[in-house]
Amino acid sequence: MQSGKHILLIPTAVLACIMCSSFGRSISIDRRGLVHAIGIDTAEHGYKVTMQIFQPTGGGADTAVDSTKPNITVAVSEGRTVGEAISAARSSTGKELFFGHLQLICIGRDVSLADPYALFAFALGDKNISPAAELCMAENTASELMEIRLSEEEISSEALSGVLKLSGEYTETVSCDLITLLTSDGHAAMPMLTALSEEKQNSSKQKEDSGDSGTEVSRSIKLKGTAVTESSDVLDRQQATAAAMLCGKADKACVVSKIGNFSVTSSLEDISAHRTIDLNNGRLLLTNRITLTARPDRQLDSRESDALAQAISARFRNECDRLQTEMLSRGEDIFGISQLIKHKFPELWLKNADNTDTLLAAVSVHTDVLVKVD
Repeated sequence: MQSGKHILLIPTAVLACIMCSSFGRSISIDRRGLVHAIGIDTAEHGYKVTMQIFQPTGGGADTAVDSTKPNITVAVSEGRTVGEAISAARSSTGKELFFGHLQLICIGRDVSLADPYALFAFALGDKNISPAAELCMAENTASELMEIRLSEEEISSEALSGVLKLSGEYTETVSCDLITLLTSDGHAAMPMLTALSEEKQNSSKQKEDSGDSGTEVSRSIKLKGTAVTESSDVLDRQQATAAAMLCGKADKACVVSKIGNFSVTSSLEDISAHRTIDLNNGRLLLTNRITLTARPDRQLDSRESDALAQAISARFRNECDRLQTEMLSRGEDIFGISQLIKHKFPELWLKNADNTDTLLAAVSVHTDVLVKVD
Protein backbone atom coordinates (compact mmCIF):
# COMPACT_ATOMS: atom_id res chain seq x y z
CA MET A 1 0.00 0.00 0.00
CA GLN A 2 2.87 2.35 0.92
CA SER A 3 4.58 1.49 -2.39
CA GLY A 4 1.42 2.36 -4.32
CA LYS A 5 1.34 5.83 -2.78
CA HIS A 6 4.94 6.43 -3.87
CA ILE A 7 4.11 5.39 -7.42
CA LEU A 8 1.19 7.85 -7.55
CA LEU A 9 3.42 10.67 -6.30
CA ILE A 10 5.85 10.37 -9.24
CA PRO A 11 3.45 11.34 -12.08
CA THR A 12 1.95 14.03 -9.83
CA ALA A 13 5.37 15.64 -9.35
CA VAL A 14 6.13 15.44 -13.07
CA LEU A 15 2.78 17.06 -13.90
CA ALA A 16 3.46 19.88 -11.43
CA CYS A 17 6.84 20.59 -13.06
CA ILE A 18 5.26 20.72 -16.51
CA MET A 19 2.55 23.09 -15.32
CA CYS A 20 5.10 25.41 -13.68
CA SER A 21 7.24 25.54 -16.80
CA SER A 22 4.22 26.10 -19.02
CA PHE A 23 2.65 28.90 -17.02
CA GLY A 24 5.97 30.56 -16.00
CA ARG A 25 7.14 33.65 -17.82
CA SER A 26 9.25 32.54 -20.75
CA ILE A 27 11.20 34.98 -22.92
CA SER A 28 12.55 34.08 -26.35
CA ILE A 29 16.32 34.36 -26.53
CA ASP A 30 15.93 36.60 -29.58
CA ARG A 31 14.07 39.15 -27.43
CA ARG A 32 16.62 39.21 -24.63
CA GLY A 33 19.47 41.72 -24.39
CA LEU A 34 22.41 41.09 -22.07
CA VAL A 35 23.76 44.35 -20.67
CA HIS A 36 27.54 44.27 -20.30
CA ALA A 37 28.26 47.89 -19.35
CA ILE A 38 26.36 51.04 -18.37
CA GLY A 39 27.46 54.65 -18.68
CA ILE A 40 25.71 57.32 -16.58
CA ASP A 41 25.83 61.04 -17.40
CA THR A 42 23.75 64.04 -16.42
CA ALA A 43 21.11 65.34 -18.82
CA GLU A 44 18.93 68.44 -18.95
CA HIS A 45 16.06 66.79 -17.10
CA GLY A 46 17.88 64.07 -15.17
CA TYR A 47 20.22 61.38 -16.43
CA LYS A 48 21.48 60.01 -19.74
CA VAL A 49 22.20 56.28 -19.77
CA THR A 50 24.34 54.59 -22.43
CA MET A 51 24.31 50.79 -22.41
CA GLN A 52 26.31 48.22 -24.33
CA ILE A 53 23.95 45.33 -25.01
CA PHE A 54 24.86 41.89 -26.31
CA GLN A 55 22.03 40.26 -28.23
CA PRO A 56 22.24 36.45 -28.26
CA THR A 57 20.65 34.77 -31.24
CA GLY A 58 18.96 31.43 -30.93
CA GLY A 59 18.81 28.76 -33.57
CA GLY A 60 16.15 29.16 -36.23
CA ALA A 61 16.21 32.94 -36.17
CA ASP A 62 14.83 34.63 -39.26
CA THR A 63 17.82 36.94 -39.65
CA ALA A 64 21.26 35.53 -40.25
CA VAL A 65 24.00 36.84 -37.97
CA ASP A 66 27.32 38.01 -39.35
CA SER A 67 29.72 36.03 -37.18
CA THR A 68 32.62 38.28 -38.18
CA LYS A 69 31.17 41.21 -36.22
CA PRO A 70 30.36 41.50 -32.53
CA ASN A 71 26.66 41.17 -31.88
CA ILE A 72 26.61 44.37 -29.81
CA THR A 73 24.30 47.35 -29.87
CA VAL A 74 24.56 50.63 -27.96
CA ALA A 75 21.32 51.97 -26.48
CA VAL A 76 21.01 55.58 -25.34
CA SER A 77 18.07 56.90 -23.32
CA GLU A 78 17.21 59.60 -20.79
CA GLY A 79 15.04 59.86 -17.71
CA ARG A 80 14.52 61.73 -14.47
CA THR A 81 16.28 58.85 -12.71
CA VAL A 82 18.68 56.20 -13.94
CA GLY A 83 15.94 53.59 -13.47
CA GLU A 84 13.52 55.56 -15.64
CA ALA A 85 16.18 55.91 -18.34
CA ILE A 86 16.73 52.14 -18.31
CA SER A 87 12.99 51.56 -18.66
CA ALA A 88 12.98 53.90 -21.66
CA ALA A 89 15.80 51.85 -23.19
CA ARG A 90 13.70 48.70 -22.88
CA SER A 91 10.93 50.36 -24.85
CA SER A 92 13.22 51.81 -27.53
CA THR A 93 15.19 48.60 -28.11
CA GLY A 94 12.25 46.23 -27.83
CA LYS A 95 14.45 43.93 -25.73
CA GLU A 96 14.01 42.43 -22.29
CA LEU A 97 17.21 43.67 -20.68
CA PHE A 98 19.08 41.28 -18.40
CA PHE A 99 21.73 42.64 -16.02
CA GLY A 100 23.17 39.37 -14.72
CA HIS A 101 26.22 39.87 -16.97
CA LEU A 102 26.81 43.51 -16.00
CA GLN A 103 30.55 43.95 -15.54
CA LEU A 104 31.06 47.69 -15.43
CA ILE A 105 29.30 50.94 -14.47
CA CYS A 106 31.01 54.05 -15.79
CA ILE A 107 30.12 57.41 -14.26
CA GLY A 108 30.49 60.77 -15.99
CA ARG A 109 32.65 63.38 -14.27
CA ASP A 110 29.69 65.73 -13.69
CA VAL A 111 27.47 63.12 -11.97
CA SER A 112 27.02 63.78 -8.25
CA LEU A 113 27.67 60.85 -5.93
CA ALA A 114 26.48 62.65 -2.80
CA ASP A 115 23.59 60.17 -2.53
CA PRO A 116 24.76 56.89 -4.10
CA TYR A 117 21.72 54.97 -2.83
CA ALA A 118 19.42 57.22 -4.85
CA LEU A 119 21.63 57.10 -7.94
CA PHE A 120 21.98 53.32 -7.88
CA ALA A 121 18.43 52.51 -6.77
CA PHE A 122 18.03 50.62 -10.06
CA ALA A 123 20.83 48.25 -9.02
CA LEU A 124 19.55 47.75 -5.48
CA GLY A 125 16.17 46.79 -6.85
CA ASP A 126 17.54 44.23 -9.33
CA LYS A 127 18.63 40.95 -7.77
CA ASN A 128 20.61 40.08 -10.91
CA ILE A 129 23.05 42.98 -10.57
CA SER A 130 26.12 41.93 -8.61
CA PRO A 131 27.34 44.26 -5.84
CA ALA A 132 30.83 43.40 -7.12
CA ALA A 133 30.22 45.21 -10.44
CA GLU A 134 33.23 47.43 -11.14
CA LEU A 135 32.96 51.21 -11.10
CA CYS A 136 35.03 53.78 -12.92
CA MET A 137 34.80 57.49 -13.67
CA ALA A 138 35.15 59.07 -17.09
CA GLU A 139 37.40 62.09 -17.48
CA ASN A 140 34.63 63.70 -19.54
CA THR A 141 31.44 61.75 -20.31
CA ALA A 142 30.66 58.08 -19.78
CA SER A 143 28.81 57.95 -23.12
CA GLU A 144 32.08 58.72 -24.92
CA LEU A 145 33.65 55.59 -23.48
CA MET A 146 30.56 53.43 -24.00
CA GLU A 147 30.18 54.35 -27.68
CA ILE A 148 33.75 53.57 -28.71
CA ARG A 149 34.17 50.56 -30.98
CA LEU A 150 37.89 49.91 -31.00
CA SER A 151 37.77 47.31 -33.78
CA GLU A 152 35.44 44.80 -35.35
CA GLU A 153 36.53 42.26 -32.72
CA GLU A 154 36.67 44.38 -29.57
CA ILE A 155 34.18 46.77 -28.02
CA SER A 156 35.09 49.34 -25.41
CA SER A 157 33.62 47.46 -22.44
CA GLU A 158 36.16 44.68 -23.02
CA ALA A 159 39.00 47.19 -23.23
CA LEU A 160 37.70 49.05 -20.18
CA SER A 161 37.60 45.87 -18.11
CA GLY A 162 41.10 44.98 -19.28
CA VAL A 163 42.52 48.38 -18.33
CA LEU A 164 40.84 48.28 -14.92
CA LYS A 165 41.99 44.73 -14.19
CA LEU A 166 45.64 45.35 -15.04
CA SER A 167 45.79 48.79 -13.42
CA GLY A 168 44.25 47.44 -10.23
CA GLU A 169 46.43 44.34 -10.18
CA TYR A 170 49.62 46.40 -10.41
CA THR A 171 48.33 49.07 -7.99
CA GLU A 172 48.37 51.92 -10.50
CA THR A 173 44.93 52.92 -9.24
CA VAL A 174 42.47 52.05 -6.49
CA SER A 175 39.82 49.61 -7.65
CA CYS A 176 36.21 50.23 -6.66
CA ASP A 177 33.01 48.22 -6.88
CA LEU A 178 29.38 48.99 -6.18
CA ILE A 179 29.35 47.70 -2.61
CA THR A 180 32.49 49.71 -1.74
CA LEU A 181 30.85 52.93 -2.91
CA LEU A 182 27.58 52.24 -1.11
CA THR A 183 29.32 51.51 2.19
CA SER A 184 31.69 54.50 2.01
CA ASP A 185 31.27 57.59 4.20
CA GLY A 186 30.84 60.17 1.46
CA HIS A 187 34.13 59.66 -0.37
CA ALA A 188 35.60 56.82 -2.38
CA ALA A 189 38.48 56.40 -4.81
CA MET A 190 38.00 54.86 -8.23
CA PRO A 191 39.86 54.64 -11.55
CA MET A 192 39.43 57.53 -13.99
CA LEU A 193 39.57 56.59 -17.67
CA THR A 194 39.88 58.70 -20.79
CA ALA A 195 39.39 58.12 -24.52
CA LEU A 196 42.27 59.04 -26.80
CA SER A 197 42.22 59.64 -30.55
CA GLU A 198 45.24 59.31 -32.80
CA GLU A 199 45.38 59.97 -36.52
CA LYS A 200 47.56 57.79 -38.71
CA GLN A 201 48.11 57.49 -42.44
CA ASN A 202 46.92 54.37 -44.23
CA SER A 203 49.15 52.55 -46.68
CA SER A 204 48.60 52.92 -50.44
CA LYS A 205 46.75 49.61 -50.60
CA GLN A 206 44.48 50.58 -47.68
CA LYS A 207 43.67 53.84 -49.46
CA GLU A 208 42.67 51.95 -52.61
CA ASP A 209 40.57 49.41 -50.69
CA SER A 210 38.76 51.97 -48.55
CA GLY A 211 38.56 54.79 -51.08
CA ASP A 212 39.10 57.39 -48.34
CA SER A 213 41.70 60.13 -47.99
CA GLY A 214 44.14 57.79 -46.28
CA THR A 215 43.76 59.17 -42.74
CA GLU A 216 42.48 56.76 -40.09
CA VAL A 217 41.46 57.73 -36.55
CA SER A 218 42.55 55.18 -33.97
CA ARG A 219 40.75 55.16 -30.59
CA SER A 220 42.18 53.86 -27.36
CA ILE A 221 41.27 53.91 -23.67
CA LYS A 222 43.84 54.85 -21.05
CA LEU A 223 44.01 55.26 -17.29
CA LYS A 224 43.99 59.00 -16.54
CA GLY A 225 44.42 58.73 -12.78
CA THR A 226 42.41 57.94 -9.67
CA ALA A 227 39.35 60.06 -8.97
CA VAL A 228 38.01 60.90 -5.51
CA THR A 229 34.23 61.14 -5.40
CA GLU A 230 32.70 64.47 -4.38
CA SER A 231 36.08 66.11 -4.89
CA SER A 232 38.07 67.65 -7.72
CA ASP A 233 41.14 65.68 -6.68
CA VAL A 234 42.75 63.25 -9.11
CA LEU A 235 45.52 61.11 -7.61
CA ASP A 236 48.58 60.39 -9.72
CA ARG A 237 50.10 56.92 -9.96
CA GLN A 238 52.41 57.31 -6.96
CA GLN A 239 49.61 58.64 -4.76
CA ALA A 240 47.27 55.89 -5.98
CA THR A 241 49.80 53.22 -4.97
CA ALA A 242 50.00 54.69 -1.46
CA ALA A 243 46.19 54.97 -1.27
CA ALA A 244 45.74 51.36 -2.38
CA MET A 245 48.18 50.20 0.31
CA LEU A 246 46.36 52.19 2.99
CA CYS A 247 42.98 50.86 1.80
CA GLY A 248 44.23 47.26 1.82
CA LYS A 249 43.69 46.95 -1.93
CA ALA A 250 47.31 46.72 -3.08
CA ASP A 251 48.27 43.50 -4.81
CA LYS A 252 51.48 44.16 -6.73
CA ALA A 253 53.59 47.21 -7.46
CA CYS A 254 56.89 48.23 -8.98
CA VAL A 255 59.36 50.76 -7.57
CA VAL A 256 62.78 52.10 -8.60
CA SER A 257 65.20 52.86 -5.77
CA LYS A 258 68.63 54.47 -5.76
CA ILE A 259 71.18 52.32 -3.92
CA GLY A 260 74.65 53.83 -3.90
CA ASN A 261 75.63 54.54 -7.50
CA PHE A 262 73.02 52.37 -9.20
CA SER A 263 69.26 52.06 -9.49
CA VAL A 264 67.34 48.93 -8.54
CA THR A 265 63.90 48.04 -9.89
CA SER A 266 61.92 45.98 -7.40
CA SER A 267 58.66 44.10 -7.76
CA LEU A 268 56.55 44.50 -4.62
CA GLU A 269 54.36 41.56 -3.65
CA ASP A 270 52.60 40.06 -0.61
CA ILE A 271 51.40 43.52 0.41
CA SER A 272 49.23 43.65 3.51
CA ALA A 273 48.03 46.43 5.79
CA HIS A 274 46.79 46.59 9.37
CA ARG A 275 45.66 49.72 11.20
CA THR A 276 44.65 50.73 14.69
CA ILE A 277 43.30 53.94 16.18
CA ASP A 278 43.81 55.07 19.77
CA LEU A 279 43.44 58.13 21.95
CA ASN A 280 46.80 59.63 22.86
CA ASN A 281 46.69 62.62 25.22
CA GLY A 282 43.15 63.36 24.12
CA ARG A 283 43.99 63.17 20.41
CA LEU A 284 43.21 60.41 17.93
CA LEU A 285 46.31 58.57 16.68
CA LEU A 286 46.02 56.38 13.60
CA THR A 287 48.77 53.80 13.14
CA ASN A 288 49.20 52.01 9.80
CA ARG A 289 51.40 48.92 9.59
CA ILE A 290 52.22 47.85 6.05
CA THR A 291 54.27 44.75 5.24
CA LEU A 292 55.53 43.77 1.80
CA THR A 293 58.13 41.70 -0.03
CA ALA A 294 60.55 43.37 -2.46
CA ARG A 295 62.10 41.30 -5.24
CA PRO A 296 64.94 43.28 -6.86
CA ASP A 297 66.01 42.79 -10.47
CA ARG A 298 69.63 42.08 -9.52
CA GLN A 299 71.64 40.17 -6.95
CA LEU A 300 72.35 42.19 -3.81
CA ASP A 301 74.60 41.49 -0.88
CA SER A 302 73.29 41.82 2.68
CA ARG A 303 74.38 45.47 3.01
CA GLU A 304 72.70 46.42 -0.27
CA SER A 305 69.56 44.48 0.68
CA ASP A 306 69.31 46.40 3.96
CA ALA A 307 69.78 49.69 2.10
CA LEU A 308 67.06 48.75 -0.38
CA ALA A 309 64.64 47.81 2.40
CA GLN A 310 65.28 51.13 4.14
CA ALA A 311 64.84 53.12 0.92
CA ILE A 312 61.52 51.46 0.05
CA SER A 313 60.28 51.74 3.63
CA ALA A 314 61.13 55.45 3.85
CA ARG A 315 59.54 56.22 0.49
CA PHE A 316 56.18 54.64 1.23
CA ARG A 317 56.14 55.75 4.86
CA ASN A 318 56.50 59.37 3.78
CA GLU A 319 54.07 59.04 0.88
CA CYS A 320 51.39 57.33 2.98
CA ASP A 321 51.71 59.80 5.86
CA ARG A 322 51.58 62.81 3.55
CA LEU A 323 48.66 61.58 1.44
CA GLN A 324 46.51 60.43 4.33
CA THR A 325 47.15 63.56 6.41
CA GLU A 326 46.30 65.86 3.46
CA MET A 327 43.12 64.00 2.54
CA LEU A 328 41.83 63.70 6.09
CA SER A 329 42.49 67.42 6.63
CA ARG A 330 39.96 68.05 3.84
CA GLY A 331 37.51 65.50 5.23
CA GLU A 332 38.13 63.16 2.27
CA ASP A 333 38.07 59.76 3.93
CA ILE A 334 38.63 57.12 1.26
CA PHE A 335 40.39 54.89 3.81
CA GLY A 336 37.48 53.90 6.06
CA ILE A 337 38.80 55.81 9.10
CA SER A 338 35.29 57.04 9.93
CA GLN A 339 34.13 53.45 10.39
CA LEU A 340 37.16 52.75 12.56
CA ILE A 341 36.34 55.67 14.87
CA LYS A 342 32.64 54.70 15.02
CA HIS A 343 33.47 51.19 16.20
CA LYS A 344 36.30 52.09 18.60
CA PHE A 345 34.99 55.37 20.01
CA PRO A 346 31.22 55.53 19.34
CA GLU A 347 30.60 58.25 21.96
CA LEU A 348 33.27 60.49 20.45
CA TRP A 349 31.80 60.00 17.01
CA LEU A 350 28.26 60.82 18.15
CA LYS A 351 29.54 63.90 19.96
CA ASN A 352 31.06 65.15 16.68
CA ALA A 353 28.35 63.78 14.35
CA ASP A 354 27.61 67.26 12.99
CA ASN A 355 31.26 68.11 12.52
CA THR A 356 32.98 64.91 11.37
CA ASP A 357 35.30 66.73 8.96
CA THR A 358 36.92 68.56 11.88
CA LEU A 359 37.27 65.29 13.78
CA LEU A 360 38.99 63.61 10.84
CA ALA A 361 41.26 66.61 10.28
CA ALA A 362 42.50 66.30 13.88
CA VAL A 363 43.65 62.67 13.45
CA SER A 364 47.43 62.19 13.76
CA VAL A 365 48.83 59.68 11.27
CA HIS A 366 51.83 57.38 11.69
CA THR A 367 52.82 54.69 9.19
CA ASP A 368 55.32 51.85 9.62
CA VAL A 369 56.43 49.98 6.51
CA LEU A 370 58.21 46.65 7.00
CA VAL A 371 60.07 45.50 3.89
CA LYS A 372 61.44 42.01 3.34
CA VAL A 373 63.95 41.74 0.47
CA ASP A 374 63.69 38.36 -1.19
